[in-house]
Parts: sequence; structure tokens; C-alpha cells
Amino acid sequence: MNDISVLTKTYVTTGLVVLALFEFITAMYVFGHKGSKANPKLVLLIHRIGGYIFLFYWLWPMLIGIDLLGRLSRYEDSWQFDGPRFFHAFLGVSVFIILILKITFIHFYPNFKLSSRLLGIIITVLAIITWIISGGFWLAIMGGRTLT
Repeated sequence: MNDISVLTKTYVTTGLVVLALFEFITAMYVFGHKGSKANPKLVLLIHRIGGYIFLFYWLWPMLIGIDLLGRLSRYEDSWQFDGPRFFHAFLGVSVFIILILKITFIHFYPNFKLSSRLLGIIITVLAIITWIISGGFWLAIMGGRTLT
């Protein structure tokens, strides 16, 4: 996984941010305001399909994150804690866990179904923050270049 460029990771995960925002907008359309809405069941179906796409799409960065955590955990005499990378990986794992928790609440624990709305907002916010910390920062500061 070391051979994947930062540019590729940044642009591919931009799709995750767009998908997270789409999921947020569809959820807010149905649950965010009262009154009559056009095709709320269709919007919820699209939201559910988008959520599963998001889950499987998120697995790719998770695999890269697992590789990153493996490299960060190798102890050597000159080993130092890499805070930014650890924090980035921690946010990514947190989004994944919360996403699994949300799906579990919706499908298996109907009493917690209302909590899934808050979890959805948290997932969107964490996905955006994770991307801004890494991808957005890299594009803004480095201009898409890598250090050699």
C-alpha cells in the first residue's frame, strides 16, 4: 500500500466527502423539517443505498489506514510517536465504527433508531474533518506536490 500516491488518496477520498454530504442532505430532507415532502420513501431508499456504498467505499481507506498503523507501530531505536498520522487513522477508524453502529441500530435495535440520526451527522462531520486534516491540508499547503 506504500505505492499509492498522496494525490490518488486525496482525490479518491474526495468522493467519500461528496457522498457523505449527499447522505447528509438526503437525511435532512426527510428528517430535518416538518411538512409534506415529495417521495420521502424514495429518498430514504436512495439514502440507504448511498450508505452501503459509503460503507464499502470507506473500506479502501481503512485498508490503507491498517497498513499505516502497522508501519507506525514498528518499534525501532529511533521510534517516535507520529501524532498527526495516528490522529488521522483514529478518525478513520472512528467513522467506520460509528457507521457499523448506525447500521446495527437501524436493523437490529429499533428502540435506538432515533439515535441513528445523530450518528449520521457525526459520521458526516468526522468524514469531512478527516479529509480536511489530510487531503484538504495537503492540497492547500503542498499544492498537490510531494516532498522528495
